[in-house]
Amino acid sequence: MHRCSYCDFFSLTGFNDDLFAALTDRICREITESADYLKEKQITFAALRSIFLGGGTPSLLPGARLRAIFEVLSRHYAFEKNVEITLEANPETVNDTFCEDLRTLTPVNRISLGVQSFDLENLKKLERLANPLHVYSAIKRLTANGFTNFNMDLIFGIPGQGRKGLLEDLKKTVDHGPKHISFYNLTLKPGHPLFKKLPSDDECAELYECGIDFLNGAGFLQYEISNFSIPGFESRHNLLYWDGGDFLGIGPSAASRFFWNGRFFHRKQYSDLDKYFTCPTFPAPGLEETTWNQTVLEATFLELRKNSGLHEQDFYRRYGYEFTQAPKFESFLKEGLIERKDSHLILTPRGRLLADMVTRELAP
Repeated sequence: MHRCSYCDFFSLTGFNDDLFAALTDRICREITESADYLKEKQITFAALRSIFLGGGTPSLLPGARLRAIFEVLSRHYAFEKNVEITLEANPETVNDTFCEDLRTLTPVNRISLGVQSFDLENLKKLERLANPLHVYSAIKRLTANGFTNFNMDLIFGIPGQGRKGLLEDLKKTVDHGPKHISFYNLTLKPGHPLFKKLPSDDECAELYECGIDFLNGAGFLQYEISNFSIPGFESRHNLLYWDGGDFLGIGPSAASRFFWNGRFFHRKQYSDLDKYFTCPTFPAPGLEETTWNQTVLEATFLELRKNSGLHEQDFYRRYGYEFTQAPKFESFLKEGLIERKDSHLILTPRGRLLADMVTRELAP
C-alpha cells in the first residue's frame, strides 16, 4: 500500500495478518472498556444512529475481523433500527471477496469510495493507486451485492485541472449513480512539491461555484459546504459532527467528543501503534475540556457549515451566546455574508467562500 502525501490522517503502509489480529483485539477491548467507563460516569448513549469505519483504508481489514468488531460493539451499545453504517474503501481494494464478506458477515449498509478524480494525470499528481477502471469495477461489484447507497469523494483545485477537467470528473461521477458526493478543495502544506502550483483562491472559488451549479442541476442538493446528496441521503455521520452531537472514536488516532455541563470534552487516541497497543484503552490518553470561548468557536464553525445554518435560540440555550454581540454581525448582514431566515443564522453562498473568516469574527 501507499500513503498519499496530501493526506493528514493516520495510516500505515505495512501490515500483515498478525497486525490485523492484534489491531482487532485491541479495538474490541477499547469498545468494551469505553462502555464500562461511560457507565461508571453515568453517561448514557442513546441507540447509535451512525457508525463510520474510516481513516486509511479499512476495506483492507478481512471480513471476519470486521464481524468480530461488530459483534463486540453490538454487545455494549444498542443500534437504532435503521442505523447508518458506513465503511470507507479505495476502489482498488473492492473485489468479489470483499463485497461478499461485507454483505454476509457485517451490517455495513453504506460505502464511501475515495475516487478523487477520473483523470489519470490528476490521479498521478495525487499519488493515487486506483485508475478509472478500478472505480467502474468497484461500483459494479458493490451494486451487484446490494450496496446501492454509496458516496464518492472528489477533489477540486488540483494543479492543471481547470474548469473543463472538473466538469468531466463531475459528469462521470454523477453517471455512476452515487447517492452522495463529497467535493473537497485540495489543501497542501508549504513544502509539498505541488504547493506552489496550486490554483489561486479566486480560481478555486470559481471551480467550487462551477461544481455547485453542476451538482445542483444533476439533482444533488448541497447541505454543507463540501457535501451534496440526493434528498434523503444526507450523511447522518457528518450531520452528527456539524450538529454538535456526541461521538465515540475507537482505534488508533480516533477522536471522541462529548458535550457535558456546557463544554466540549475531547479525546484523541494515540497514533503511535506501540503506545496504542500498550496504554490503558479508556479514557487514556484522557479527556480535555474546552474553555467556553473554545466551545462556542467550535460550535459556530461546525454548525454554520450546514446550508440550513444554526437555530439562534437553540444555540443560545445550549451555549449561552448571542451572535448579535459580535462587533461585525451587522456589517456581515449588510455585506451579504450571512442572513437570518426562520430563526436561523445562515451563511450566504458568498459567505461560504469566506467561512473561516466569518466564523472567527462571529464567535466570542
